[in-house]
Amino acid sequence: MDTIVQKYGGSSLAEDTQLRAVAGRIARAREQGNRMVVVVSARGDTTSQLLATAGRLNANPGHRELDMLLAAGEQTSASLLTLALQDLGIDACAMTGPQAGVRTCDAHLNARIRSVEPARILAALDEGKVVVVAGFQGASPAGDITTLGRGGSDTTAVAIAAAIQARRCEIYSDVDGVYTADPRLVPEATRLNLVSLAEMKTLAHHGAGVLNERAIDYAISHGVTIHARRAHGEGGQTVVRREPGTGRSRIVGVAAHRRLFSVRPGPDTDLAEMATALDEYEIFAPDLSESGMPRFLLPVEQLADIDGLARSLKKRFGPDVRIEHPLGAVSAVGHDAGRDDDVLAFARDRLESNGIEVVAAFGCRHAVVCLVAAERVEASAQALHAGFRITDTEVAHVA
Repeated sequence: MDTIVQKYGGSSLAEDTQLRAVAGRIARAREQGNRMVVVVSARGDTTSQLLATAGRLNANPGHRELDMLLAAGEQTSASLLTLALQDLGIDACAMTGPQAGVRTCDAHLNARIRSVEPARILAALDEGKVVVVAGFQGASPAGDITTLGRGGSDTTAVAIAAAIQARRCEIYSDVDGVYTADPRLVPEATRLNLVSLAEMKTLAHHGAGVLNERAIDYAISHGVTIHARRAHGEGGQTVVRREPGTGRSRIVGVAAHRRLFSVRPGPDTDLAEMATALDEYEIFAPDLSESGMPRFLLPVEQLADIDGLARSLKKRFGPDVRIEHPLGAVSAVGHDAGRDDDVLAFARDRLESNGIEVVAAFGCRHAVVCLVAAERVEASAQALHAGFRITDTEVAHVA
């Protein structure tokens, strides 16, 4: 029997009818002879509502207690989906992240998975059960509940798939795969049928929100193939797997960060020490000193406590550390794109010819990045997507 891991995002479970539809999809996959592990996110806006409640009660809530609170959202989803499966006559059991064997570091609100001990999952599968796991959470070395940061349920699913040697990991959301750009920014974007893990990691790092970057890192390390699909309705899929680059002239997509939180070190700051301190916050672009811009840029949406981070940095590195935002970034992503000076020059020229000021432009291995004013991100993404003429087959990097 094949073992499949499926992950369902919170918007796919928001309504009871949606949750029952997901239960039906799981039931059909099981009827085809598959052993099933299902990872779930918190329903709808549950996480935001829990954070808002905490903020009303305490203006500066402790991170350990926030983890205790936020983990309840995914646990609720796991319990309710299990009940829906049982109502269909399916033997299913719900597990928290710690019960499923997810072990993390001790960084509350943004922990990293260190290992998965899958004995309990495997035992339940051997008993013929469908295992429903609360994503986004694990246990620290001290046994405390930790949460994994934005998109953490993706990472949970991929890590479990690797640990139990699943045939594949299916990530279900409200879109039917990975697109050449965010369709909300670029209506002309099209779905990619296949993308390499390396290209997907770069897309995620530079702002594509379909799959989590840490999840892709885990897939790269453990050889997990991911199928990105729509949870409800018709649609295709994007297969994300190990595959060699397809040539330097192929730009697979445009990614964007709408708002970046910038940290400008003081004149006496030890940059290496600051880089180490910021590493857990997923640094977007580590050193822009030659451009005169802030040296560290972090996606605002990935930071649970911006004010707390600012206080921590000033306390550790001195009051000269400057905290600034917002700034936007648009990136053209493709195999070795950042090593091609022509691609970088074309991207800058394309934006400037559309009346968009480029604050700074630079290349990193698989992407060229242009920093722009936050309010110009949408226009910039549309200009680059049109300029590179991105499709799912062949893309030239000249207009």
